[in-house]
Amino acid sequence: MNDRKNILIDEIGKELPFTVPENYFNQFALKIEDQIGYGNTLKRKLLKPWMYMTAMFVGILIMSQIFYTIHQNNLTKNAENYESYVLSQVDESTLMDYYVEQSKK
Repeated sequence: MNDRKNILIDEIGKELPFTVPENYFNQFALKIEDQIGYGNTLKRKLLKPWMYMTAMFVGILIMSQIFYTIHQNNLTKNAENYESYVLSQVDESTLMDYYVEQSKK
């Protein structure tokens, strides 16, 4: 066996051992774009603000429903408390007289 460490370029030659398929670099960008799904990201970018806005309005509607329910409960409690207060300020005999007068009319 011949163990030579220094090989001259003239002995190897200038021929390239690798080849590139025809139109490889012309089609490269299009193939990569198809593989990564560039069209889908464009649709997502267009839909993203609309999805955020829809979520915001749904959140506002849910919060307003909750606040409305709490408000109605407070009104009911206030009416019950007012009725209890009025009844506590009137004695039983006055109340009976009022009912009797109302029934005569």
